[in-house]
Amino acid sequence: MTFARNIIAIAASLCLAIVLHTTASQAEEPSGHVAVPYQDAEFTPLMGGPAEIAILSGNPQTGPSSILLRFPPRYPGAMHSHSAGYHAIVIEGASKHWTENNDADSAPLQTPGDYWFQAGGQVHQDSFPSDEITTVFLRFEGPVDFFLAEK
Repeated sequence: MTFARNIIAIAASLCLAIVLHTTASQAEEPSGHVAVPYQDAEFTPLMGGPAEIAILSGNPQTGPSSILLRFPPRYPGAMHSHSAGYHAIVIEGASKHWTENNDADSAPLQTPGDYWFQAGGQVHQDSFPSDEITTVFLRFEGPVDFFLAEK
């Protein structure tokens, strides 16, 4: 990685940690039942925006968690990875998801109700080609982190 990409990766990780720390205490999972109406989900900017996160249950800093991510129209995303695997379902808008040996053109357009699983440690990219806001539900199997891929 170049020096600039290292700085970007460090800054992104710090921003993610700050966002997760300030919102995780609200969503700590009690023993038993958790219900969060969609309209009551508390979204906050993710890593300085424009994407937003709402923590539904668990603590993304320490273990499994359920979150909503909301992206603006036509958000391109970037190649990246996470240490933990995650399950995802499109709630509104549209998404494309592909791994490092594929591209956006070959990725299917995923619309509300569509699901994918992403293994931890695998470089991938998501884009949100819709003219509308896209919201995705994710269930991370472990702590949430984010590493930009080398180009």
